[in-house]
Amino acid sequence: IEYSVMELLSNSSYTNLTNDSTYPYTYNDSTKSWTSTNKTNSSTSTISFSISNPGNYIINYDVSSESNYDWAYFYKDDEELGKYSGENSGTISLNNITTSTVITVKYTKDSSSSSGSDEVTFSIGVPTGEEVTTCNNTGTASQIGTKAFNSSYNSPAYVGYMYGTPYTYSSKSMSSVTDTYYYGNDVTYSDGTYTLTDTISSSSWSSIYNGGLNNNHYTCMGRTTCSTVYYIYYTTDSTMYYIRLSNGKKVEDALSDMLDNNTTSSTIKGNSSTSGTIDNWYYTNIEQKGYSEYLEDTVWCNDRSISQLNGWDPDGGSTISYLQFGAYNRAYTTYTPDLSCSREIDRFTVSESNGNGDLDYPVGLITVDEIMLAGGKTGISNSSYYLYTGQSWWAGSPYIFSVNGARGFYVYSAGYLYHYNVANASGVRLLFSHNYFWHIYNNLFAMVKCCLSLVKQVLFYGIYSKKSCRQTILVSNV
Repeated sequence: IEYSVMELLSNSSYTNLTNDSTYPYTYNDSTKSWTSTNKTNSSTSTISFSISNPGNYIINYDVSSESNYDWAYFYKDDEELGKYSGENSGTISLNNITTSTVITVKYTKDSSSSSGSDEVTFSIGVPTGEEVTTCNNTGTASQIGTKAFNSSYNSPAYVGYMYGTPYTYSSKSMSSVTDTYYYGNDVTYSDGTYTLTDTISSSSWSSIYNGGLNNNHYTCMGRTTCSTVYYIYYTTDSTMYYIRLSNGKKVEDALSDMLDNNTTSSTIKGNSSTSGTIDNWYYTNIEQKGYSEYLEDTVWCNDRSISQLNGWDPDGGSTISYLQFGAYNRAYTTYTPDLSCSREIDRFTVSESNGNGDLDYPVGLITVDEIMLAGGKTGISNSSYYLYTGQSWWAGSPYIFSVNGARGFYVYSAGYLYHYNVANASGVRLLFSHNYFWHIYNNLFAMVKCCLSLVKQVLFYGIYSKKSCRQTILVSNV
């Protein structure tokens, strides 16, 4: 977001300043900006401070570094606001700053080489003029910052844009176990007690971990009855990985509790008051300014359909293979994008008339299928298709639940599709759909002009519905 007038803060406005002792940032009084000084390989330079007066501020940044190797990071307290590499400049909004809020800027270098000026320069300003709502149409890609998809990764639930009850995994070392353990093909439940059925037993883990448990995933460890039963979904030569089940639940119930309910918003979605999230950005920049009426309530798909249960299948599922979601199969096996979004629970909308009705605002993330149609491929760099930004950013499609973590698809900075632990931060590029874009007028007219060239590309690549045309919001241009 840009403003017609901005008053930059002078050095005296920074309080509780902590400047790096080895590579201190230098302050330029004429430009009221700070610049990093660490140009040594494998070095990091950090500066942190508070601002003397509460309010809303803007960080102006300019990064010139070895792309994808040397990075500038910006934090508000412990929340990462963004990370930038290569030749990159822009602004970051700092909303609701108090005198105790700590802003941190960090510039990190890898073990070799450098490019450009090899530094980050930043300043902080107070917006005093009118917000600029027109678009400079530079074509420069931008994003609203970086965010973890979810704050945790230890349950299949966390692949969800929204999710139900997480069943978190645990593990147990079996290398030194010599007691006889019992493994059931199924369980019965009565009066608070599980009983294993059709059991096998073994005191030698190495003899059964690879294939021996494919039909016998339930265990009470050294007993045949228990109040909490353990379901084994993955095994190695030394370790079993499992979830706990109670109150008569079986693994089918656990999967449904996690993937067939939308009771909790993901970290990346957030809500209107959660800084740095999709809903917060939308509320601040679209809803509060009266633009929502111009946007369509279209479907944003978070496809949690399962293509391969593997160890999560109690009837013969392999415990040495991962849980795979539908997009994994389409991106890595069949290479056939599918825009249908087969499960209603995964069709995120505001209204229940065309989806699940679980969204507060008509905004979401692009799917792997749409990225594939645009020219994105798994493991193959592509800097020529229109979704390439030179930055890494989240898609809205689940990938797998591995031995110990939920992973989602994202676009790597080189332009190819890959996967990432959902608890790690990556770029956030939200999307919306114009509601009959030829009827948009007044305050959005400039935005439409700015997006027309992208509309042509979207139509060409097939990401088009009868009533709408999806556009990645170029945040710095709105």
